[in-house]
Amino acid sequence: MTPRPHACLAVALVVTAACGGEAVQMRPLPVPADGSTRDRAVRDGGRALYAALREGTPEVLLADDVLLRSLVDAEAASRYTALRMGTGVRLGIHPEELGALGPAEFGGVCLQGVRLEPGGSRLGLLADGWVFDRALVMGLEPGGRRMAAWLEGTFVYTPEGFVALVLSRVEAPRWEHSDLELAPCDMQVGLR
Repeated sequence: MTPRPHACLAVALVVTAACGGEAVQMRPLPVPADGSTRDRAVRDGGRALYAALREGTPEVLLADDVLLRSLVDAEAASRYTALRMGTGVRLGIHPEELGALGPAEFGGVCLQGVRLEPGGSRLGLLADGWVFDRALVMGLEPGGRRMAAWLEGTFVYTPEGFVALVLSRVEAPRWEHSDLELAPCDMQVGLR
């Protein structure tokens, strides 16, 4: 079994602290005030979403149990864990459909449902956090042909970027997805 990135991150943080380095405190973070930092966070988040889709492993976007408990209260963590166990990640796609991504590289992302979620709200965040509910990720082929797919769930910003508290749906990638032109974006990078 391959270790999940967030599990490796938790181990790395413990090792850093044990070796006298400065450990990163994993917690929800608000929207960065600086525009270039904010754009970089959206771009990096989009790249991570696209990479997970391309590899056919959207579950790597989920915060593991240790990370989840550093982001949300115990009741919310139990609720998210139950949701994951009860429903799993409904990909809505067959693995062979991911072959459509072929030589396409990340091209942009559109975020919807973007907000500052207060700590202690219905999501159970332990601090105020920058959250979004849907992302349309776009890939570009070398010739300029575009592909896109929606990923839906609850994503929260942390010192290491966005992680999913829960994933509810991952759409099959579609070439020249109509939402590339039609979808309103609360935040976007590289689409328009």
